[in-house]
Amino acid sequence: MDQVDQNLTNPKIEPTAQSTGSLLLISPDSKDLDGMWRQLDTLGYHCNTAATIEEAREVLETSSIDIIAIASTLVAPVSLRVVREAQQQRPWIRAVVFGGAPDPETVVEAIRQGVSDWINLPVDRLRLPERMEQIMDRVRAHRQREAQLESLEGTCRELTEAKSEMSDQVDVLCGDLASAYKSMHTQMSEVAMSAEFRTLLAQELDVEDMLRTSLEYILKKIGPTNAVVYLQEAPGQYGVGAYVNYQWPDRDLMPTLHVLGDTLCASMATERSLVRFDDSAAFAASKGDDAAMLEGSQVVAFSCHRGDGQEDCLAIFALFRDADPGFADEQAETLEVLRKITSEQLARIIRVHHRSRPEWPDEPSQRDWDIAA
Repeated sequence: MDQVDQNLTNPKIEPTAQSTGSLLLISPDSKDLDGMWRQLDTLGYHCNTAATIEEAREVLETSSIDIIAIASTLVAPVSLRVVREAQQQRPWIRAVVFGGAPDPETVVEAIRQGVSDWINLPVDRLRLPERMEQIMDRVRAHRQREAQLESLEGTCRELTEAKSEMSDQVDVLCGDLASAYKSMHTQMSEVAMSAEFRTLLAQELDVEDMLRTSLEYILKKIGPTNAVVYLQEAPGQYGVGAYVNYQWPDRDLMPTLHVLGDTLCASMATERSLVRFDDSAAFAASKGDDAAMLEGSQVVAFSCHRGDGQEDCLAIFALFRDADPGFADEQAETLEVLRKITSEQLARIIRVHHRSRPEWPDEPSQRDWDIAA
């Protein structure tokens, strides 16, 4: 019987091979602290000690703790609050109470405050390794879950970032495809329009017929508009070759066209690009009643040149209509395509006409006369 009591008081505790953790022992009794520290240190646990709850909070702030072991003499709601505080920061932390046998109410209160086990000393001293190992298993399992959760969160973040990046790339790709499709569609439309317009103009070998066909096709592509074509009559002089009076069918448009031509042709004769004029109000105010109809209009003009030379301008086209809606930017591309084809066909017709004029042949040279004789 004496031998049994001696074993309960000073049991021989063998260190476990299992990896152990870090503990915080809290007790105002240095004798209890020393006893628990020696036994747990023998088991391989790294032990920190604190005599008060305030000291325990300092240790928890600076050390990584797995288990809080608090003396039963400190079991009170105020003292046990340190357990909840520690678990809020590190959810894997577990807590045990060591000391005398508890009453049921104290056990219930301890459990409410986050305590996992109550080690009744000296009765449970022989089971201390097993009890501590069970608690450490819970700590390790919780730590593992936390690590897995953190890993999953990291994976989710990476997947979210990858999804966002892929979504951005898909958006860019879709934008590029849409832009490429639009560009290809525009090019195909231009090719089809060019082929159609060339076919129509190729059938016209008369200047007036060609101008009429050109104006009809231009109005078909850009919508109803007033238009006039000034043909070169002599170097630096242009006259009205054809026109469309869409907006004022009951009024004589010729005086306005003459005024417009006197001002426009001089500057457009050397211009090889499509030009849009938005200052028609100032123009109308400066030119008097004959230009009054152009007030509030937007004017677009382009020149038709023979070949690549700047000096030989065959004709000048001028289109004008109300500034609202005016001429859209995409219509400039259409007019540019039609301008080039019109210039080519007009130059071809004039060249054919020049070739067909009856002319005296050059006077034969003296050498030719000698041969004839």
